[in-house]
Amino acid sequence: ILYWLGHSLSCIVLLNIQKHIKIYGKVQGVGYRNWLQSFAIEYGVFGWVKNNVNGEVEAVLIGQEDVVSSLIEQCYMGPPNSNVEKILIEDSDDIYDLRSFEIVTDN
Repeated sequence: ILYWLGHSLSCIVLLNIQKHIKIYGKVQGVGYRNWLQSFAIEYGVFGWVKNNVNGEVEAVLIGQEDVVSSLIEQCYMGPPNSNVEKILIEDSDDIYDLRSFEIVTDN
């Protein structure tokens, strides 16, 4: 993303990062995916979230580093009735061209 500063040739380049996260604990059946989608949209983060058959929630978060980090911090809190035990966070090298945040329903 490039932001031009006035009419000068200077610009600020904002690079997106991509994180792959797995959230463990009581995170299914409590509205976690909808909650994360809502926060991601509010934060301007693209990606996806899904439930895994082993009980974890998995997501890819794409956005500015500080924004993605803030969203991950919120993930530790989770929605009411959730109980996050841990979050595994990895850099993602997969290629996504996403312009929204989706809930994936297939496992």
